[in-house]
Amino acid sequence: MSSTVQVFSVLALLYLVTNARIGSGPRRRRVQRVMARAEREAVTAVLERLPATVADWSDGLARMEPMHIVEVRRPLATLSSSGEGRWWAGPRDCRDELLELASDRQYDSVIALWPSAPDLLLCGWGCTIGPSDAAFGAGFTSIASDHWPTLATDPDPEQGYVHEWLHQVEAIYRELGVGEGELPGLHDAGDFSSTRPTTEPPFGDSYAEYHNGASGRAGARTWAPWYRDWMTGRLRRVANPSGSASPIGSASPIGLSAEGWARRSR
Repeated sequence: MSSTVQVFSVLALLYLVTNARIGSGPRRRRVQRVMARAEREAVTAVLERLPATVADWSDGLARMEPMHIVEVRRPLATLSSSGEGRWWAGPRDCRDELLELASDRQYDSVIALWPSAPDLLLCGWGCTIGPSDAAFGAGFTSIASDHWPTLATDPDPEQGYVHEWLHQVEAIYRELGVGEGELPGLHDAGDFSSTRPTTEPPFGDSYAEYHNGASGRAGARTWAPWYRDWMTGRLRRVANPSGSASPIGSASPIGLSAEGWARRSR
């Protein structure tokens, strides 16, 4: 294995039951839901494919090894406020499992999946923080599993999971001093296209145009080319007001090239 490969050990916590009181006073309520068998199987299948997807999309520059998936029988008994009436399952809510499984700091990443309620406002599709003492040095991602029916028709079912995990990666490299000029924010796909030939996705369009079909093509509904190029240093900025990308070769590629990934080892 090349010395430039960055290896991330991952703990995935799959909570099968949520039974949590949230809020206070007249707004206090209980959130209850059990993860159905089909739901559990769908999200577990994505988690199991995640290491291969990350290795593929990063051209082998990043690996998830090992990936430990643990089904948690204890009900998720609390949720944390993220402000503005929104909620998530944060490290505090997963404290028992983190103490039992991650307190020896053997994991770089934690991903928690949990069943939410249809009327519960969430912090987002997923919520992520970078490495912290709250997760014993690991980055932490929380994803409500309610999205599971969409996985059957998603062209790249892993893409949301990759996005949230890359927020952990982004936090690591920001801490190392890598600014947005070298590594764009993960929500800036509309500002960039690829250094790849225009015969390959996103075909000379911005990644947002490719995803949405805004440039006249049918929308691909996947951000996979954006994540691939973000993880391999093949980004180029969309330069002019019309939204078309600057010519290939007119600027140095940006993103996490092999040299960029290696900064984590220094």
